[in-house]
Amino acid sequence: MEKSSFIPARILYYMNPKRIEPKMVKLWIFWIIFNVVLLLVPRSMVEGTIWILVPLAGLFIYALVTKEVMESLLMGTVSMYILWYKLGFVQGFFGDLLVVLADEENIEMYMSFFLCGGIIIALKRSGSTKAFTHFITSRFGKKEKMVLAASGIYSAVMSIDDYVSALTSGAAFSPIMDVIKKPRLAMAFVIRTFSICISAMLPIGAWGYFIIFQIADAKGISSRAEATSLFVQSIPFMFYAIVACVIAFLFALGLFPKIGPMKKAYEYIEKTGRQMGDADGDAELAEEEDFDETDPRKQHISIWNLLIPMIAIAVALIATGLDCFLAFGIAAVVTGVLYVLQGIFTIREYVQCIVDGFVDMTDMVIILMIGYSMQEVMYAMDMEGFVESVCGAIPVVALLPFLIFVFFSCSEYLYSLNYTLYQIAIPVLLVVLPHVGANVPLCLGALISAGLFGANACVVSDLGIISARSCRVKVYEQYTTSQPYFIIAAVITAILYLVFGFAMA
Repeated sequence: MEKSSFIPARILYYMNPKRIEPKMVKLWIFWIIFNVVLLLVPRSMVEGTIWILVPLAGLFIYALVTKEVMESLLMGTVSMYILWYKLGFVQGFFGDLLVVLADEENIEMYMSFFLCGGIIIALKRSGSTKAFTHFITSRFGKKEKMVLAASGIYSAVMSIDDYVSALTSGAAFSPIMDVIKKPRLAMAFVIRTFSICISAMLPIGAWGYFIIFQIADAKGISSRAEATSLFVQSIPFMFYAIVACVIAFLFALGLFPKIGPMKKAYEYIEKTGRQMGDADGDAELAEEEDFDETDPRKQHISIWNLLIPMIAIAVALIATGLDCFLAFGIAAVVTGVLYVLQGIFTIREYVQCIVDGFVDMTDMVIILMIGYSMQEVMYAMDMEGFVESVCGAIPVVALLPFLIFVFFSCSEYLYSLNYTLYQIAIPVLLVVLPHVGANVPLCLGALISAGLFGANACVVSDLGIISARSCRVKVYEQYTTSQPYFIIAAVITAILYLVFGFAMA
């Protein structure tokens, strides 16, 4: 039967529950029943209600069982489309996918990742990351605290764009963790925290810049200057960003304990000498992405071959007004000229690095495309109306900051909307909050904090995927090892909003 070419016979053979892992049999039974229920729920019950979040709970369960991010996101997206489009879910999904693919900003973002992937491959194959690693370890020794703290500081400095920060800091510093035999998962946690939290607190950061635009679009806000002023007033109340960065920096300095899965990651590398959650498979084989130490052209490589491309990215980013695509394009040209003129690569070899970088980033871009498609259907289901109804249902004004943070942290934990949360919720809140007498900067800080917690803690967060890729670790392992620290930061943050909510009422 196993060798039969008869299609029905093959289906019966391979779909026999006895030949499938028991936990997957249970998961698929749950998934089929779950989606039948979603199919039967009338659309009138879904629009603008908590039903919008139900498929996200299914996504979360699927991710916990399978530990596969792309598969879980895809299945969660299918459930979301079944809930809204019923039997027309396939047409609805591909229709929204076309919208996502046609969006100019999305295209620029995908191309930015592709180009950055090419630059990172070139940095590794040229031996530039190895030269940087040797320089750091030879000058400062194999001190984990110094390496983690330096990666956090670098991430913070580069966080005018969180994607650039995560991608470049991981590429520069993660090879050092291999040399000093410490888990790259620890660095992924530090980088992920600083990249996004600092970016949100900077008016010139990518997140801060976007939030100011959303404030300016709200009713009652007369100018961009007024929006910027309100954003600056909310910065001291972005408690999650502040608490999370303090915890991450204390962790980097060895002053915050290694707990749960993170502790296991340290124990694993001490016992085996291998990285837990290593995305490379064989880390030693793939360490420098085909870097050939015997090639005479790649001998005596200066650390400036890493620093100049990084500087080019930062300068180009500022000069182009945070245009990541153009900045990475300029940096790719600068890096190519730098390496070709030194004889490190031929033109053909450098172009191949860029092509291979495109391939290396493909799965991440696909995940982002699916995620943005899910956001499109959530818009169609009136997520904005749901947010407005939630805000209007809170009876005690002093509880608003606390409840805004807790509710949206929970929703973002299931599926991180990132920018879209602010796009949906900020205009609504800025209309509702003054009418109920709430402290607007404090509540705005609570909403921003909830989005940051989701970007940090959600298993399918785009920044989590990016920081995991840059540090060459698996997304799910990064999720589990970082989770205790993000939850501790969230609990402290919730308490602060509860205290300040009553103190400033």
